[in-house]
Amino acid sequence: MAERHTEGDSASDGAGTGSQQKRRTFRHDIILSNDDTGRSKLGLANATAFSISLTGCVSTNSAVVDESKAYLELYEFDRNCLAKLTRFTLNNTVYLPKAGSDFDTWQVGDMAVFEKVGAVPADELTVEVISTITNPVTAAGAIRYQFSEITQEDTETLGEAVVRESASLTVDGQAAPNFRINQVRLVNVTNTGNGEFRIQLECKNQAMTGAGTNLACYDVLLSSLSMALVEDTYAGPLGLLDLQNIFTAAGGGKQIDLPTEAIAPGGGSPALGNGGFITANTGDLDVMVLSGNKPIVQHPNMIFVLKSGPSYTYYHIDVTTVTQSNDGP
Repeated sequence: MAERHTEGDSASDGAGTGSQQKRRTFRHDIILSNDDTGRSKLGLANATAFSISLTGCVSTNSAVVDESKAYLELYEFDRNCLAKLTRFTLNNTVYLPKAGSDFDTWQVGDMAVFEKVGAVPADELTVEVISTITNPVTAAGAIRYQFSEITQEDTETLGEAVVRESASLTVDGQAAPNFRINQVRLVNVTNTGNGEFRIQLECKNQAMTGAGTNLACYDVLLSSLSMALVEDTYAGPLGLLDLQNIFTAAGGGKQIDLPTEAIAPGGGSPALGNGGFITANTGDLDVMVLSGNKPIVQHPNMIFVLKSGPSYTYYHIDVTTVTQSNDGP
C-alpha cells in the first residue's frame, strides 16, 4: 500500500499568524491478476481494460478510473466508499454486468454475473467481492474481485483472475491444461473391486517445450499439474465449486513424477508426437483409482481432472460394462 501525504496552507490571519491544515490521503493501486501476489504465474496478459467507479463516500469524494490510471485516492477516515467494478476486458472480450444480476451490496461475499452482451451461446463470468475498501478508510484497505471462467467444449476448462489493490495495473490470465487423452488402460482391480487406471495424455496441437522441471505444454508446466479421479455423479457441467471440492477431498490431488512419467516429443508407448505424460502405474500410491469402496461394475462412470493454478480441464471416462455373449473370446 502506498501512502501519499498532501499539505495545504490556509489563509493567513491579519496578525501575521497562520495555521496549516493537513490532509492525509491513501493511494489504492489496482491490479487484476490470477494470484494473491499480483504476479501472473504464467505471464499471460489476457485482459487489457477495466473501469472502476468510486461512489458513496460521505466526503462526496468520487472518481472513475480505467486502465490509464490504475489507482484510487481516498481520504483517511472517509466512510461508506465503494469501489465498483463496472467493466473489464478479458481475451479481447468486453464483459458488462448482466441485467438483473449485478452486485447488491458490493460487500465481501456479494456476487454478480458479467456477460458478453448478445453472445450466443451465452458467455458469462461469475464475479465475487473478496475484499473491499475498509470502512472507515485505512491504509490497510484492499480492493479485490475474483472471477471464474467456464468454457464448455469437448472438455470443460476453468480460469480466474483476481482484482486486487497495491500494485500497478495488469490483467493476467491462467491457462488451462491443454492435453488430449491418448490412451486409458485398466491396469488392476483392487481387493474392493475398484479399477486402477493408467492414463496417457498428449500436448494438443503443439510439441512440449523445455526440459526437467521446466517441461511445459504451451504455458502450463508439468510440475504445476495436480490430478484427481472421481466418480461422475454430476447432473451437468462441473462448476468452480465442484472442482474446488474435488481437490479438497483429494487432499490437493496427485502429481506427475517427472523423471518416470513425463514424455518428451516422440517418446512413449504408443508414441506421442508432441510429448506429454502418463499417470502412475499399479503399485504406486499415485495410481488413478476411485477412493472408497466402488467396484468397477457398479461405478463405471468417472471424471479425470487436471488442475494448474486456478484453472481446470476435465474429461469423462466411462468403462464399458462387460456383457456375456455366445460368440466366445
